[in-house]
Amino acid sequence: MLDIGKSSNLPTPKCYFSTTTLPSYSDTSELPTKKTPFNLLHSLPYYHTATLISPSSSPLNITTTVTQSKYARLRMPLLSLLTGDFFNKHIKTGNVLMLSAPLKLDTTSSEASFTLINGVLSITCDRALYERAGLTGTAIPDSHARKHGTSKFRIELNLRLPSMLAGKKGFERVLRAAETVFVGDISWLFYDVAAAGVADNDTALDKEVEIKAVNAKTEDMEKVLVPDFPSDVSKNADGENDLVELLEWVSLAALGSPRVQQGDLVDEIISRYEVPAISSKPTTGATDESSNGTATQSLTKTRFTGFLPASFLASTFGEALLQSKGSWFALLVQGFEEGKALVILKTQDNRTLAWDIEG
Repeated sequence: MLDIGKSSNLPTPKCYFSTTTLPSYSDTSELPTKKTPFNLLHSLPYYHTATLISPSSSPLNITTTVTQSKYARLRMPLLSLLTGDFFNKHIKTGNVLMLSAPLKLDTTSSEASFTLINGVLSITCDRALYERAGLTGTAIPDSHARKHGTSKFRIELNLRLPSMLAGKKGFERVLRAAETVFVGDISWLFYDVAAAGVADNDTALDKEVEIKAVNAKTEDMEKVLVPDFPSDVSKNADGENDLVELLEWVSLAALGSPRVQQGDLVDEIISRYEVPAISSKPTTGATDESSNGTATQSLTKTRFTGFLPASFLASTFGEALLQSKGSWFALLVQGFEEGKALVILKTQDNRTLAWDIEG
């Protein structure tokens, strides 16, 4: 774990680093899901932003299911989700991912949020709503909360259980909470895993559903100073500093910051950032000439935004991996949870450096 952002007054963010050498793959069907770094992409069910960076001289053409991926934005009360065709088709027998915007109740200052993953409905709410709902849940530890702050609770309901049917005592309690406590239209993001997006003839969805395509935007950056990637990751302080500086460089490159471009003349009062000169054998392959541990290169950046399931990221990473033999690329991912991010850097010698950031 890297020591980043340590402060005595604020919760400490955590950054877990891992590295591995990848074997050669010839098809995306050969890619594992439980080995590093592939398992990191499946650590959350969905994300909202993915940024892919690669040398312009070795462009990545991500064109298959990635660019065709769709999701839906819809409005429905919780009760509609638990009844009718939607409940039978998408929850009892189907497999969908859903994420809600906060439901703000007009009568109180309380709010609740909902997720649906693998048939499990999770409800996050404050103590007042939790006690009114009458459903069993657990308190959520919150290191950000003040000493006497209001606790939040999480209620998890496996809606695929045989007991979750109309007329069953436990399910009737859930319906009663939806009718009397969690009342009002809720905005949802919806992704059908079985349909790899949204089925064209899905009659269980409301007629006013809004079908959205994953947005992909490509930009080029000229004369970017690319540091040498470390050929050996040591556990001493110098090795850790190199990894922190490399993570910072990848993040700035993903933002399109002029700080990483050759000839940047920003006043030192504004920024004293310099592209790191990492002391190791060069593996960037950017140019034949390198100076002070960096090389000048043009980069292409593609940013995907939307409701991105883990399968989307795995497909993106897999295609990039197969197309980048002899070259490098970086994939940066941000989740809906505050502070959750992944950065995976694949070097030209088929190694990966991965940062898993929390908090």
